[in-house]
Amino acid sequence: MGNEVTYDNASSAELISPKESSEGPQTIYCGDTQDIGCHSNSTQLSALANNKNAEILKKYEKDYPVGPHDKPQSMCPAFGSLRVGLRMKRVATVLSGSACCVYGLSFVSHFYGARRSVGYVPFNSESLVTGKLFEDIRDAVHDMADPKNYDAIVVTNLCVPTASGVPLRLLPNEINGVRIIGIDVPGFGVPTHAEAKDILAGAMLNFARQEVEAGPVAAPSSGKSDRPTLAMLGEMFPADPDMIAAMIDPLGLAIGPVVPCREWRELYAALDCNSVAAIHPFYVSAVREF
Repeated sequence: MGNEVTYDNASSAELISPKESSEGPQTIYCGDTQDIGCHSNSTQLSALANNKNAEILKKYEKDYPVGPHDKPQSMCPAFGSLRVGLRMKRVATVLSGSACCVYGLSFVSHFYGARRSVGYVPFNSESLVTGKLFEDIRDAVHDMADPKNYDAIVVTNLCVPTASGVPLRLLPNEINGVRIIGIDVPGFGVPTHAEAKDILAGAMLNFARQEVEAGPVAAPSSGKSDRPTLAMLGEMFPADPDMIAAMIDPLGLAIGPVVPCREWRELYAALDCNSVAAIHPFYVSAVREF
């Protein structure tokens, strides 16, 4: 070894060479490949068999038809709804799912510039099957619901809690004046990020509509236009609303909020618009609220 400094005799270990085989490469079959991963049929069937969340998944099946993008080669679609929540002012986000999934979603969200923490309610097999996970989620939102810090808290069920029937619909609608929004965004039933954004945007619009119907709500911070306004559904580049405003100005129209919104009171302004334009075709749930 010359003058090389060594710390053990690992370099003298005999290397094992692979034995040559006259047979060709062997193919190992692991069953139907459709039963692999978050988009597996077996996972989806398990969730559909659970009466608690079957109605939610059937609604997703109707809203988001199966197509070429049914099993996208991309990360968890819940990143779409997570990003919407993280972009909104005074909105907290809490995830309920496997630790590896939450780690990946949290990592990517901060890679894309999230400036706040992502909440996480951990679980194990016992807390999942006994219902303790739901109690932990309920306790977590009660602890977080401080109106000085938040207007709303978004709780998202990922694959395992959705398939196991964790009932976020049983969470209180409001705690200490803080709105509680519970949504299910499993890797099966929600094809891509765009549909996940629609799920959260639709849930928020529905909540805001109920508030408007109940009585006076906060005015938009930008004020109210004296022209008829157009709400737009679908995320856009910052310059796009200005370009669209210039296009519709000769019609005597003004631009309203872009949904998904950046703060809660913009939801009221969007619902108050005279018309709505779906810039992206995925916002089925959101269109329903107009």
